[in-house]
Amino acid sequence: MPKSSKKNYDYDLIVLGSGSGGGVAAHIAAGLGKKVAIVEPEEIGGECPNWGCVPTKALLHSAELYHNAKNGKPYGIKADVDFNYKQVKEWKDLAVLRTGTSEGKKLFNSQGIDIIKGWGHFLEPHKISTGKKRYTSKNFLIATGTVNFIPPILGLDKCQYITYREAINLTKLPKSIFVIGGGAIGCEFASLFATFGVKTQIAEIAEHLIPKEDRENGEFISRTFEKDYGIKVLNSAKVVKVQQLSNGKKKVFYKRGYENKSTIVDEILVASGKRANVDIGLENAGVEYTPKSIITDSTMQTSAKHIYAAGDVAGPYMFTHMASYQSKIAAHNMFHRDKKHTDYKAVPRCVFIRPEIANVGVTEQELIDKKMPYSIGFSPVNVIGRSNTEDNPSGFVKVLVNNKDVLVGASIAAPRAGEMIHELTVAIQNGLTAQAVANTIHAFPTWSEAVRLACAKI
Repeated sequence: MPKSSKKNYDYDLIVLGSGSGGGVAAHIAAGLGKKVAIVEPEEIGGECPNWGCVPTKALLHSAELYHNAKNGKPYGIKADVDFNYKQVKEWKDLAVLRTGTSEGKKLFNSQGIDIIKGWGHFLEPHKISTGKKRYTSKNFLIATGTVNFIPPILGLDKCQYITYREAINLTKLPKSIFVIGGGAIGCEFASLFATFGVKTQIAEIAEHLIPKEDRENGEFISRTFEKDYGIKVLNSAKVVKVQQLSNGKKKVFYKRGYENKSTIVDEILVASGKRANVDIGLENAGVEYTPKSIITDSTMQTSAKHIYAAGDVAGPYMFTHMASYQSKIAAHNMFHRDKKHTDYKAVPRCVFIRPEIANVGVTEQELIDKKMPYSIGFSPVNVIGRSNTEDNPSGFVKVLVNNKDVLVGASIAAPRAGEMIHELTVAIQNGLTAQAVANTIHAFPTWSEAVRLACAKI
């Protein structure tokens, strides 16, 4: 009997989503000579360059410049400082434009990658629909990201509010704002608004801000927000109701402990997290998932062998650098016999406020929960030379080691924490001891000297 012919598909790979979780794999597959298509319902490039990392950090850069110029008098800098927020937004738009996302379609097309506009929905394991059109593929990569989680707060559906997507495009700032959610997004926008003079309150249902990180991080941010920014921090606060007032203002009702309180503000920013974009017919493709993420193994393969997932929709971290990392692994494993596996022991996590917060590896609470023996090395930044020359005494470096003195986790609060954390990321990734870092020469005067001192405390 003759051998049965292989089934003909429209593509070797269809990627759902053009962000870092999908775009990286698409480029790799096209480079291997595969026929590739990307299905994208919104802007090419996904969340990071269009609504997330790039625009928010551009806005925060303007805020930092404004803060520094306004507070230069003790250092001999005198200036009559003001700002035009419409122009701040124009600068943000330029930063987004320079990412090249507006030319993203041309870039993908230049590699022979087709762009299909619309929402992809699985009809069968190898077939999707976008509107009335149907496409088949031998392999799929799901990189559909997340959508904002809007909490079930009484009256919220009848009240005008904004999310980060609207917040980045404001041309005029409100006089007051109430931020619901004290994670990274909520903290960064609270920092932004307060720096530009907006009366800001931030509410977090957990006991401290950025609750997924160690308590020191959240408590440090709370102190900094209240002392340096004038932000009212409401930890352990549950927003129970909001009300749209006739004058355009909003009334927020919240509960802290046994106390019921309320406040009236001009604007509400909902930053209470995200949920996975999994409403894409996964049942029809045999892909297992939860409301939080698509379930994958360490190769990024789903329960359907020809379907992989990467980025925010796969978790466990929602970062651009995580999405691109997973996308590379997924692309490799689709088309190679030798398999690569994810390793999450050294994932850097940053919050870009003033000063920055950065973490890597496990938290102290995770070690406590797992009943693992550990030791702590801690150094405030005010003991190093750079703290003196920049007149910035607030911050710390905290490192965690296991019972063999191998570094397993770290937290930093410092003006350049996002850069400093990578020394400890490399150390944790490669199983180095705290002593190895402490014995390494660190330039004077740099913020990274605090890393050496914290490691020397072990």
